[in-house]
Amino acid sequence: MQTDFPLLAFFGHHKCASTWIHRILGDFGRHAGLEHAYLYDETNFGGDLAAYVREHGTQLISYVNAETKHIGGLPPFRAFHVVRDPRDLLVSAYFSHLHSHPTKAWPELIPHRERLGSVSKTEGLILEVEFLDFAYNAMRDWDYDRPDTLELRQEELTRKPYEGFLRIFDFLGILDSADFDKAARLSHWRHVARNLAAKRVPGLSGWHSPIRHFPAEPLLGIIYEHRFDKLAGGRTAGDEDVKSHYRKGTPGDWRNHFDPDVMSAFKERHGDLVTLLGYEKTDDWGLERHPIDDSTPAEMA
Repeated sequence: MQTDFPLLAFFGHHKCASTWIHRILGDFGRHAGLEHAYLYDETNFGGDLAAYVREHGTQLISYVNAETKHIGGLPPFRAFHVVRDPRDLLVSAYFSHLHSHPTKAWPELIPHRERLGSVSKTEGLILEVEFLDFAYNAMRDWDYDRPDTLELRQEELTRKPYEGFLRIFDFLGILDSADFDKAARLSHWRHVARNLAAKRVPGLSGWHSPIRHFPAEPLLGIIYEHRFDKLAGGRTAGDEDVKSHYRKGTPGDWRNHFDPDVMSAFKERHGDLVTLLGYEKTDDWGLERHPIDDSTPAEMA
C-alpha cells in the first residue's frame, strides 16, 4: 500500500514490554488502515530491513529485538525506542525462559530451558547473564541521540500508559492536535479510557482508513483494552505468577532475586549498562543501598 503516510516504528528489546506495545500498535494499525509488520529479528526481513519495508509497503513496524546496524538505509521515519532496567530484564527473562516463553521460533531456548530447570535460581540467573548477550549488546550499541526517535523507559511507560502513549503518538506526528489538547486536560485517565473503550473499541466506527491523524479518544480506549489486570487474568501489578508471560509488573523486582553471586556475574559482564541507561549514577550500587519501593507499581511486565 502506497500512501503519503511516513514510516512509523517501534524499536524494542527482549523483555522490555515489547509484546504489550506491539499489540497496542497492532490494534492501532488495523483501525488506522496501515500496513503493520511484526519483526522479531533479522531473520524476518532477510537481514535487509530497508528492502523489506520497500517491498512490502510497510508503514508501521514493531521491531522488537532491534539492532542499530539494521536501521541505516530506512526511509525517513519517526520512531520510539524502549529500554528497561537491565537488572529487571535479567529476572524477567529468567522466569520467562524457565516457564512461559514460546520456543517454536527460538529452538535455542529449548536446551537452555532444560538447563535452567536443572539448577538453582542463583545458578539460573547467572546462566541468563550470558544467554542475554544479544539483548544487552543491542541496548549497549544503540544510538540514543537520534532526533527522529523518542527514547523511553519501560518503567515510565507502564506506570503511566495513557500519558505515555499520547506522548508517543504526538511525537510520531499522528495524533490529532485538537483532540490531544483535550485529552491532555483530563486527569482521570483510567476512568476516561474505560468509558471510551466501551464506545470505540473494537470498530472505531466513524474513522476511515487510512488516516493521517489519529484521535486521542480511541487511542485511550485501545490502551485500556490492553491493561495489565486484563492480560494477566485479573491479577493486579505486583501479584506474581511466575509461569505467566505477564509475571508481576513491578519495577525494581531484581532486588528480590539478586544475591552477591548473581550481582558479581552481572556486574562483570553487563554492569556498565545500568549507568549507561541512567538507572544508577555510579557503578557502586548494591542491594543494601536500594530498599524496595512499592509506591509506584507498573501496570505491565
